[in-house]
Amino acid sequence: MAGHSLGSLTASRSLLIVSLAMTVASYACAGRAAGNPGSGDSNLITRAQIDEMEAAGARDLYEVVARLRPIWLRVRTGRSINLETVILVYHDNTRLGDVNVLRGYPLLTIKEIRHLDSAQAGVLPGTGSVHVDGVIVITSAIRDAAAELQRR
Repeated sequence: MAGHSLGSLTASRSLLIVSLAMTVASYACAGRAAGNPGSGDSNLITRAQIDEMEAAGARDLYEVVARLRPIWLRVRTGRSINLETVILVYHDNTRLGDVNVLRGYPLLTIKEIRHLDSAQAGVLPGTGSVHVDGVIVITSAIRDAAAELQRR
């Protein structure tokens, strides 16, 4: 430590700590932004986001959801004593099944994907004799095009 005063070492150490803290904070912010590109709505995946994921190599709807909103695919345990707890998938108002139906589901005709929590899911038909932890609702672009044609 010859040639350095105690004050200059303390200042250097403080500067290093502040620099490291700023670097860590910037990486944390960048990681958060990368995990949720586009929409600020955590209950929505837009067509633009689907296109981005497809360009990044996503082959089906399961991969898109797993990359952008993995929490949608996780069942919270211990929600019901007597009933199986599931996450259901609907295409518009039609129940398709559990999250496994997203595997192999083509990306081409999807307008958006929305997540509903268990309280919101109660308005959908056919929830059956299971405890619904959440619902993934797929809205197709074809449905919108058909509705537009009917209006004309």
